[in-house]
Amino acid sequence: MIEKVGNLELEIEAIIEIDGNEYKVVNVPSADEYKGFPPSWEFVKSNMLSWRPYFKGKMIEFNGQQIPSIGQYLLNVDEEMYKFIMDIYLMFKVNKPSIETNISVVISKQIDELERERGRTLSENERTQLYLRYAVEAAILKDIGLIN
Repeated sequence: MIEKVGNLELEIEAIIEIDGNEYKVVNVPSADEYKGFPPSWEFVKSNMLSWRPYFKGKMIEFNGQQIPSIGQYLLNVDEEMYKFIMDIYLMFKVNKPSIETNISVVISKQIDELERERGRTLSENERTQLYLRYAVEAAILKDIGLIN
């Protein structure tokens, strides 16, 4: 079943109950899975160095893990997007960063972490491709209403 979450239509995988509340588990596409550019792409592209997203969702404890949610929807995301969401959550919701901190800082941190995991320095082309990938994922997260 497909349901509109924010500006995107997402597939409902399951309906589960957590602490007496019913949630719909929806699959959120990664940048690789999303066809074209999400509706918020132009905003994200134009505001990379000034956008300080507000984390509108909640983190729900389920089976010992924090799961991102928006209203009655639990977000099923891939591992890279989950790490990105957690960094946005920690940076902008939990830690209250300095005024200079923006979404670009979080994206650069994600890329630096990938370099550490791979044990090598990424080429400029690889860094650019990853930067674009994370920017598209930020637009997807904005479109579903997790951040604004």
